[in-house]
Amino acid sequence: MPDRRDTDPMTRVRWPQKLAIGTGVLLVAWGIAGFFVTGFSDFAGQSDTWLAGLRVNPLQNTLHVVFGALLLVSFRRLKALSGAALLVALLCLVTFGFGMARYDEQVVNFLNVNPGSNALHLVAGFAALAAAQGAAWCRQCDRVSAVKAA
Repeated sequence: MPDRRDTDPMTRVRWPQKLAIGTGVLLVAWGIAGFFVTGFSDFAGQSDTWLAGLRVNPLQNTLHVVFGALLLVSFRRLKALSGAALLVALLCLVTFGFGMARYDEQVVNFLNVNPGSNALHLVAGFAALAAAQGAAWCRQCDRVSAVKAA
């Protein structure tokens, strides 16, 4: 009788992959929902458009969709995930940095962020970083297990 773990596809997906799926779905959904609120007008402008308490604009929506899609495309292979998630983490944290710079009176708020948007970028950045590090760790464990089995 086959073991249940052999037939259930989600048991073959490890925690960094599940984290990447969850973060990717959240970012893509947030970006698409943002387009329903903002449309495509005033792409990188400051406006008073809000989505569930967070300010959005089409540029920010595009970034969310691209970052989330990159995680969703790469989650199947740990090697691809470690690189892609590291890139997404870097980009999300840079986006967070741009959002923090907007509190300076001289900086234009081209991402149309508020403190809630900054929190979303920070959390998504650290989630992607955890997925990248976890994927690299899982790959290392697989190599050690293969050496021990041989």
